[in-house]
Amino acid sequence: MNKILLAAALAVVAAAPFAAQADESNQLDNFFVAGNLGQSNYRLGGVSDKTDVFQNVRFGWRWNGIVGAEVGYAYLGKVKNDFDFASVSAKPRVAQIGINAKYNFYNNWFVTGHGGYLRSRTTGAVTVGDETASQRSWNNGWYAGAGVGYDLTKNVALGLNYDNYHIKYGRAGAQESQVNANVATYSASVEVKF
Repeated sequence: MNKILLAAALAVVAAAPFAAQADESNQLDNFFVAGNLGQSNYRLGGVSDKTDVFQNVRFGWRWNGIVGAEVGYAYLGKVKNDFDFASVSAKPRVAQIGINAKYNFYNNWFVTGHGGYLRSRTTGAVTVGDETASQRSWNNGWYAGAGVGYDLTKNVALGLNYDNYHIKYGRAGAQESQVNANVATYSASVEVKF
């Protein structure tokens, strides 16, 4: 996680020269940090798990307060399937980089959208009795989402969001299979602009 936080900090620092070119009166208004908390819904073959916590934090900047870039980190919960003799689980986490947009359509009400590339790290585990074997897998994927919300003040906004994360587990190849999954998330968010 430290590497991801370092990457997020470096991305914000890299965007700083663009902010320096912005009009000085609203230069900092375009930087934001957003946090989401909600529920994840796994769609993976016959497994359906709708009871896990979803957490996401994103840092970004918007040109003219409308469209911009973002980096973030998401915890997608843990999907688990119990059998008579064993249980199988997967716990993905993702680093994300993409674009975002926010549009105020009526007074303080707005709609948002974002999407882009993700790099997932999924820990898969099989438990039989008291014995557990686990393995990690790193893969590429994508994410996209939309939301609606209300600006409480000039710098603080609340929203409701739907996001979809397309993740993979395993390595594709002749010897090993790769599992694809869509994780739908429903969350409430807080965004703070600087």
